[in-house]
Amino acid sequence: MRILKTTPIFPLLLLLLPTLATAGPPVALVGQAGTLGVGAVIYLGFPHSVDLRFGSNVFLIRRAVDSGSTQYRARMRLESFTLLGDWHPFRGVFRFTAGVIDNQNRFFLRATPRGGTYTISGTTYTYAAPQAGGGSLVGTVTFAPVAPYVGIGFGNPFRGGHWTVGLDLGVVYQGAPKVSLSATTLSMAANVPIAQESLHKTFDALRWYPVVMFSGGYRF
Repeated sequence: MRILKTTPIFPLLLLLLPTLATAGPPVALVGQAGTLGVGAVIYLGFPHSVDLRFGSNVFLIRRAVDSGSTQYRARMRLESFTLLGDWHPFRGVFRFTAGVIDNQNRFFLRATPRGGTYTISGTTYTYAAPQAGGGSLVGTVTFAPVAPYVGIGFGNPFRGGHWTVGLDLGVVYQGAPKVSLSATTLSMAANVPIAQESLHKTFDALRWYPVVMFSGGYRF
């Protein structure tokens, strides 16, 4: 259920931005970067110190991940579409934020050898290149496609001058990780369930995903 991606809200708002800026509620366009990736946000201002924002973020990270006795080469793709509401209780820059995220963050994994061998679930395999019949473990780790977000922040694009800066501090509840793992050779297949359970425990730390985002933009 990809709420924000199947319904092209963000691209539609970008197309309507000139109209919104002249005939609709106050509008601000903001760029941002942080633990959700790099992206852009459209703010719509409403009465009673409330605003609504639609955002899109993406980034690619490569890193090594150790799980049990196995090391993996991991490629993490950050991809999210956000629908958030802000409330400024003191009519200033401090804000409470809540909403939902179309969460497409995912890891792509491949087991990598150490010193010419793999150790998978306590079993050691000698590394061989794929063209020589060597095997590996490959898989993905995903999370809940729709995730709630809560947080606080500083910044109000509808106060002060046209230029604005902001900071968001919050958490996304992604739920339990969903691990899909397979072996590229039959000799490794017996160890897949144990390796998969180990990966589940490793990535469960991301069940609550921390959010720190810095932003800056312009109010029309």
